[in-house]
Amino acid sequence: MPPRIVYLDYAASAPLDPEVLEVMRPYLEAVGNPSSTHAAGRFLRTALEEARQTIADLLGAAPGEIVFTSGGTEADNHALRKAIDTFNISTILFNPTEHHAVLHTIEDLVHQGKIEAHPIAIDTYGRINLNHLEELLKKHPKALVSVMYANNEIGTLQPVREIAALCQQYGALYHCDTVQVMGLGWVRVDEWPVDFIAASAHKFYGPKGVGFIYRRRPIKSLITGGAQERGQRAGTENIASIVGMAFALQKAYKQKHAYLKHLSTLKAEALSLLQSLLPEARINGDPSPGGSHPGILNFYLPPEKADDLLLVHLDLAGVCASGTSACASGSGHPSHVLEALGLPAEAAMRAIRLSWGWGSEKTHLELAIQTLRQSLLSPTA
Repeated sequence: MPPRIVYLDYAASAPLDPEVLEVMRPYLEAVGNPSSTHAAGRFLRTALEEARQTIADLLGAAPGEIVFTSGGTEADNHALRKAIDTFNISTILFNPTEHHAVLHTIEDLVHQGKIEAHPIAIDTYGRINLNHLEELLKKHPKALVSVMYANNEIGTLQPVREIAALCQQYGALYHCDTVQVMGLGWVRVDEWPVDFIAASAHKFYGPKGVGFIYRRRPIKSLITGGAQERGQRAGTENIASIVGMAFALQKAYKQKHAYLKHLSTLKAEALSLLQSLLPEARINGDPSPGGSHPGILNFYLPPEKADDLLLVHLDLAGVCASGTSACASGSGHPSHVLEALGLPAEAAMRAIRLSWGWGSEKTHLELAIQTLRQSLLSPTA
């Protein structure tokens, strides 16, 4: 990495915690298969089930309700594809600003003729209209509702408990992508009647390539081939990463109050810096402390003042930031989230997402925003 790198893209992926790596190390080197009945296999099986128990306890779930996956995308696919198969669901009601792991899966299911799908109306912050959701549920009871907890691009929080209550009232199932908030310590399924959640370890300082799905009731397996995960997910489990994920989540829950304070302090600083240094900037999503993720800030600069190389300017200054979801970067298209908010394509293409975490400082935000200010003042801008 460049020596001056300032990382402000935690919403895409948080760094791996060195403590997590040390916890993983013995299992990276261990021989055996957790499905084997000999001593080497039993050692790994014990670690696997202890990790499952740890995650279940943190979430207020039963261990059998946790199924390990390769990440949030697989967890979302598993929930959506197999809930409709298991429970003969014919309709999905969805938030139009969902991650592509959800939207592209829904598009595929519609294309296959397996479901019909209806978007839920949203406001200018990207928050769903509960009255419209209820109208849809009256027409389509027993549907599958898919609304994420916090948007990964703009940070807007959704009224997840009210959504869950409506789903219960109309006999619908509720799938919630919690990938962006899992490390904040907010998720307790014993206090929030959600049916499916998706999580990914690399968003809370764990390893990449591992996650889990919580499902209140068993559903059919997405991947076939073996009896692993109680028949819910075939394939040899990634023990080292699962152990690391459980440790990272446990650490996140222990530190949640300090972490939220750190993130919220930096967000207040970022908003203040924008107001003083870049008054031309317009916030995307809900900027209020209680309405958005405390570690995400998305804004755009007027097309008549900003060039289309804003991210390049930041990169040359050693700042890692993004303009959209990492999964959509390089597509050449404006963010579907910002388009859903009604932002013109030319403005959406100039959006910047700054996201921070442990290790981030006010000086990092100052460098990013000063760099953007200089790009506006430059004769080439």
